[in-house]
Amino acid sequence: MKKKWLTLPCALMAALMVAGCASAPPPPPAPAQEAPVEAPAEEPAVEEPGAEEPAEQEQAALDVPVFISVDELSELVDSGDENLVLVGVINPTQALIPFTDASNPIFGSYLVWVPDYMRSGTDEALSPNVDIFRRPVNEMEDLLSRAGITPDSQIVVYHSDAAAQSGRVTWHLRALGLNARFLDGGNSAWRSAGGRTGGSQRMSDSAPQSSLNAPNTDFSNYDVTIEQMIYAVQNPNEWVVIDVRSLEEFNGERAGASAMAYGTGRIANTVHLEWTNTIDPGTDLIRPEAELRQMFDFIGDRRAIVF
Repeated sequence: MKKKWLTLPCALMAALMVAGCASAPPPPPAPAQEAPVEAPAEEPAVEEPGAEEPAEQEQAALDVPVFISVDELSELVDSGDENLVLVGVINPTQALIPFTDASNPIFGSYLVWVPDYMRSGTDEALSPNVDIFRRPVNEMEDLLSRAGITPDSQIVVYHSDAAAQSGRVTWHLRALGLNARFLDGGNSAWRSAGGRTGGSQRMSDSAPQSSLNAPNTDFSNYDVTIEQMIYAVQNPNEWVVIDVRSLEEFNGERAGASAMAYGTGRIANTVHLEWTNTIDPGTDLIRPEAELRQMFDFIGDRRAIVF
């Protein structure tokens, strides 16, 4: 059985490299109590020419490896590929500090930060102040069009000091059916290799250069509903739910990214594996595939949700 991975940060990126991006059916809903009603027969649907194109484009994006090395990116840059788009996920406040990775983004990058791709005030949130929900497809299409992104673009996403956010943006773009890859080691690795920096601009401040229609607008294979999460934790033989926050957050303490969260604690029947464990502390690069496979071996044949 192929695994289904649903999540945000670097642990997802590592998991995708190990398991691939193939999806599986979502958890079945709870059994209905009402007697089934036989629906009238429907006429066979007539497939319109080109109707399969978005699905093909989405699958093509999924077939692209999740990670890209500094050497691979350097070759792309040197080739002058017009479809290459660099997206730096950089905190503007950190970018004000001279001589840092954040203040020296990769040359030619479009820069984004949390408010560009996440929002608050949704009906799903326990509080209107919770601002960790993805922006709607139409807003993302408008934002990405400002970088000239099209379904043919080769997008490389990188970070300076927020690898988890870079992972989230990569996940979001791939969920939209786009060819997006995560730069292993981020801007630090790029600068250490002598890569060119400077000459970037805020994506949201740029004038539209394309009119993107996302190849995929169905996120059902990329995230889960509350009902699906409940089903998963109640059926551990089929699913494993992995909490990738810090141990302090998992234990219910207000720490790290949970400092401003609505409440603390953890979901029952989840497994803890901090996302930073997927990074080699000696190199700041993603761990080798063999190590990741061993790390995630406890999943077995089950499907996984990571949060």
